This record gives sequence, structure tokens and C-alpha cells, in this order.
Amino acid sequence: MKRRFGQHFLKDHSVLTRIVRLAAIDSEDTVLEIGPGRGALTRELAAVARRVIAIEIDRDLIPALTGTLPANVTVIEGDALEVPWPEEAFHVVANLPYNAATPLIRRFIEMRSRIRDVTVMVQKEVAERITASPGPGAYGPLSVLVQYYANARYAFTVPPGAFTPKPKVDSAVVRLEWKPGTPDARDFTDFVHQAFSSRRKTLANNLSRMATRFGRSEIDRRLADAGISLTARPEELSVEQFMDVYNRWTRE
Repeated sequence: MKRRFGQHFLKDHSVLTRIVRLAAIDSEDTVLEIGPGRGALTRELAAVARRVIAIEIDRDLIPALTGTLPANVTVIEGDALEVPWPEEAFHVVANLPYNAATPLIRRFIEMRSRIRDVTVMVQKEVAERITASPGPGAYGPLSVLVQYYANARYAFTVPPGAFTPKPKVDSAVVRLEWKPGTPDARDFTDFVHQAFSSRRKTLANNLSRMATRFGRSEIDRRLADAGISLTARPEELSVEQFMDVYNRWTRE
């Protein structure tokens, strides 16, 4: 095991089959798996998919994977954040490394024109952030950005005993299905992170710190026009309210 890669290999067969069922893969599908590890999930996917492309960063695992996996599996050595992904449409199914889950989810969003849907296991805390509703606690920038592009569902919790070695925390499987026709909003990402820059401050105060084109009175006016209280904190706004405020923010 290599700690720097966040390796925890899934061994519970009931969890493996449950993930594959949730992903709803059929014999015509191409699947991208990130971090196949010892290939337990890879084999389950290969049994139902037309093709599985598995990206593994740990070169020491490559010989065993290429020597034992079925013929419809292609193993690629490299960092999934850097290597090219398939040009064809594909599903993502994976047990994501804990230390790379959030940047990988951002790449899923960037590549969503090719990705049919996403079924992944992540640290439970990350799953809760992805699927959280407005309010104190887990709801934050990741919640808003993922839910802007996708319908996000918390599927089930996976205990440490399902892995080797056992992680110190629970894991969870989440399912992302893209919302049709959602336009790209690259600046929206920066806007949301700035809006959450200090949870102890109001949204108006956080926005005023990045005001370059107009002053506090104009920020207050635009929030009021959006129906947002000047005392509201960022975690109180829904995804739709964030987009409304963003659109008013960018308007000349």
C-alpha cells in the first residue's frame, strides 16, 4: 500500500456488485475506472460492459492488472488528472482515491459532454458535501458546483471493514446524472468559492471583498433585487439562488 496514493482496496463482493448494479452498465457500454488497485471492481465491470478503461497511477500494480484482467480491459498507467480520457461516450465507475476525489469530480464536470453519468465511492464526508442541501454543516462550494451541473444522489454508506487496509473513516457511493442543457459557467466556480470565503461573514460581506466594479451599496441593491437578505450567509442560498445572484453580479 502507498499512502501517497490514498490506496484502500475494496474487497467486499456485495459492495462491488451493488456499485455495478447502481451504475446500470450494459453490454454496449464503455466504462472508465480510476484507480483499479487490485482489479476487484474492474472484473465486475468487465463482466457486464463492452469495454473497461482502467487508469492506475501505481506502476507496481500494472503487471498484475495486465496479466490477470479480461481481454476487454485496457489498463493505462498514469495520473487520471493528466492522462487523456476516451473520446467516445463513457460511464465513470470507480472507488476514487481519497486524496484526489475533489479534483477528479471537477474534471468529471469539465468532461461531462463525454461522460454519460458518474457512480463513484468517496470518503463519506465528501459524499455528504456533494449531496448536501442548503444549511449549516456540509453544504458549501462543492455542493453548489456539482448540483448546478448534476442531480446528485447519496446511494449508500460503506464501512471501513469493506476495504484493505481499513480506512479510519466511512466511505459512501454517490451517483451523478447530468442536468440536460446546463450551460458552462467557468467564472461561476470562482464566484461561489469567493462567496464561501468566510462562513462567519454574510454573503454581502464576502462579495464586497471582491467588488471591483461597484461598491457595497450596489452589492446590497442587487442582493435585495434577488430577494436575498443582507444578513444571509452563503450556506443559506440554494443553487438556483446562487446562479441568480451570479447573473446579477456579472450584469453591467
